[in-house]
Formats: sequence, C-alpha cells, structure tokens
Amino acid sequence: MKRIDPQPASGFRDFLPEDAAARQGMCDTIAEVFGRFGFVTVDTPALERLEVLSGGEAQMDKQVFRTRLADDQEDLGLRFDLTVPLARYVAAHAERLTMPFRRYHIGKVWRGEHAQAGRFREFVQCDADIVGAKDVAADAEIISLMHETLVALGVSQFMFRIGHRKLLNGLAEFAQFPAAKTGPVLRAVDKMDKVGWEGVRRELKEKSKLDATAVDSIRAFLDASEGQPEDVIKKIAKLLEFSAEAHEGVHELQRLIECLDALHVPRERWRLDLSIARGLGYYTGPVFETTLTALPDLGSICSGGRYDALVSRFAPMDLSATGASIGLDRLFAALDALELVPRVRQGGRIAVLNFHGPAMRACLNLASRLRNAGLSAFVYLGGEETLKGQLAWAVKHEVPYVAIIGQQELENGTCQLKDIAARSQTETALGDAAESLKRMGA
Repeated sequence: MKRIDPQPASGFRDFLPEDAAARQGMCDTIAEVFGRFGFVTVDTPALERLEVLSGGEAQMDKQVFRTRLADDQEDLGLRFDLTVPLARYVAAHAERLTMPFRRYHIGKVWRGEHAQAGRFREFVQCDADIVGAKDVAADAEIISLMHETLVALGVSQFMFRIGHRKLLNGLAEFAQFPAAKTGPVLRAVDKMDKVGWEGVRRELKEKSKLDATAVDSIRAFLDASEGQPEDVIKKIAKLLEFSAEAHEGVHELQRLIECLDALHVPRERWRLDLSIARGLGYYTGPVFETTLTALPDLGSICSGGRYDALVSRFAPMDLSATGASIGLDRLFAALDALELVPRVRQGGRIAVLNFHGPAMRACLNLASRLRNAGLSAFVYLGGEETLKGQLAWAVKHEVPYVAIIGQQELENGTCQLKDIAARSQTETALGDAAESLKRMGA
C-alpha cells in the first residue's frame, strides 16, 4: 500500500493540544472583552461567491482561493478577511438589524499567497465592527476596544499608529505628482515602518518614477508626524490647507483625539503616523496599525479603520462602518516568544485506574457518577495492566487525581483516591467518592 504524506499542505498547520487550548483561551478572552463593549457575534460562510470577495478588483482577486463544484457554474472562493463578508451580510439582512450594529466575528480566513516564515495561507482573525455610525467616536470606540483586549491578553507594551486616508488623498496635489500614481505611492509610503525612509524613497523613485521634488515633498509630509498629536494636527492643517478633503480629515483627527482621551486610552499607547495607509482599497477615514514595542520587527498584530462605502457594493445603502481585526496567529506567536501565553492543561482531572479485569464495570460506573457530579473523569483504557504502570502513565500525562478500584476495593464497595501532587491517598465508599474528590480540590 502506498503511504500518503501526513504533513499538512504548505502554508497550513496542525496544532497540538497544548497550543490549541492556549489559542482557544485567547479567543475566549477576546470574545469576553468584545461582549463587554456591547458587540454581538455573527457567522458567515467560509465560501462566498467570487464576485463578492473581489468586488471586481484585480488586486483582491489575486488573494482568493477559488473553487467550483463539478456540476455548478458558480465561481466560489474562500473568504480572505471577515470585513467583506460583513458588508454582504449587512446588505442581505439590513431590515433585521438594528443600527448602529456592533458585531464581532472570530473565524478562519484564507489567502492564496506564497507560504513563508511567519506567514500562512490559513489563519484566524478576530474582528469587531460598528456599522451605521458616522461619528468618529465610533472609530475611537474601536481603538479603545482593541486597547482593552490587548491589556486583557496580558500585553503591556504596544503602540497604536493612527493615520487618516483623507489626508493621504491630498498627497498627490501637495507633492505635485499625477493622481493616477496615488495607489503605488501610498503602497510605498505604507512600508515606512518596515523599510524606513530610504526604502520608501527608492520605491518612489524606481517604481513610481517620481522626481526629486515630489519625493522631497512626501518626506516633508511624513516628517510632520513628529511631535505631540496637537502639534501634528497643526502642521498637517498648514501643509494641506488647500484641500477641502484634508480639512475634513484634520477635523476628524481632532475629534478622534478628544474621544480617545475621554475613553481613557493612554496617550503613551498611541500616536499619529501619517505613513499609515493600510493595504486594502476600501478604507476612507481614520486607519491604524498596532505593533508590539518589544518585537518591532513582527509587524502589525492588530489593524483597522473606517470603510464608509463598502456596504454600498451590495445594496443602495449609505451606511458608514469602522472596525478592526486582531491577527490571532501572529499575536499568539508574539506572546509565546514573550512567554505571555497562559498554558492551560487539557483532559480529565481524574483517572479511574483499572488494573483488575472484573472491576471494569465498577470503574465505568464510578466515572459516570463523577461526571454527573460535575467533575472531569475518565477510565484508563490503555494497554498497561499493572497499577504501577498506570500510575506512571497518570504522572506522565499530568493527571492530578486518580481513583483506584482493585480486587479488595471491588469486594468492599470502596475506592482509593490519590492526590498525585500532594502524594496523599485515602479510601472512601464509592458513593462518597465525588464529595471526597471535591474536598481534595478535583
């Protein structure tokens, strides 16, 4: 028989119980904080129609895993984020949703990219969005939510870098380069934190073909990010005073600052950064990315922004929206490196050992009683036949308590209860075992 390679496909992973439990614990913490902010959970299909995901944009289309059933003419794709499916969901169910609508969604997404170190084709995103709120206070709420979530996960050293797309939209006129080049220019500028100014300058000259005057103007624009938020606002207002759209962006950033202060988001954990453009094409207002100051090369662990026009792709609705996403996999890797991931033991807490064949029925009965009493218990079903061997198995697998029914216990209607860590043992009637184990801490 030909053996099939058991390894997962490139860019996909298996998780052993310890990591799976830790990741689930993180998801539970995130969901608890999201719920505390009034967000409700939803779910959407992993597969969407291809036109839903791409929106007709070639850049989006490149990221999608496509599929088509043999007897179906409809092109489908795996979702590459949770935001586009949300926009479709809102358009499909608007009459049943109360606006503003606060939703969160924790789920897997897939991207058709080349797998590389730290970058996978399947990963988990934890999204929270507010749909139907035009006030920038909603953007501040999202940032506050992300702040509280990271704190709840035990992260203490992180920085929100906040920008605004309306300011970047005035960059072409300010730097005097053709508006058609805005997309490539913003993609170059957005790499500032990864490649530094020299890397951005090289890309602006070589790929976007900007002249030295335009490049110098862009450098002056980005340099305006230095200083306290109010100082940055003043500098940008002066640089882009010719642009009505930029004026709106300045006003919105001023209000955002006021709201963040009102929400008690510490100023040492956020700053204005005019290089933040965000890669996806649907952002229209405030945008942000979040990095761990202890691991600056890791990249963004949490990002988001305002996307006021996305729902209108699917229905004639004027619905503002803003949201953010935590990349669970990247954050998990970072917290693991910083030794901040709480390790949760999985499996039963009480092993009922069976080394005497005729006692099996009594062992099964005891395990059932313990479970009915709210305890976590299971019967040892392995091949080790001796008590010594089964105890060694329990110690190796970190089972904290064992219940032992041998020939004598079977005859007496009792069991031996052992606390492995405390190295203590007591005998009790089978009917009293649950209460005795509870007193022991099981």
